[in-house]
Amino acid sequence: MTAQLAVDGPAAPPRANGELQFTAPWESRAFGMAVTLYEAGAFAWSDFQAALIARIGAWEADPGDRPWNYYQHWLGALE
Repeated sequence: MTAQLAVDGPAAPPRANGELQFTAPWESRAFGMAVTLYEAGAFAWSDFQAALIARIGAWEADPGDRPWNYYQHWLGALE
């Protein structure tokens, strides 16, 4: 079982030259935790994607003074 990562759209992780892009070590750890939990059968990937898209959509509707960070939304969806 392998997670099907979106290549484009709101759920697509940041990439540079086709490679996943992380700006801090915790981001790659959060990414790895989500994929590992999915592969262990903890949740359906489509459910995780829906939660991620919902979190991103909520931020887009009202970002307030919160800076954009894809992996903050990723971690929130995982929680």
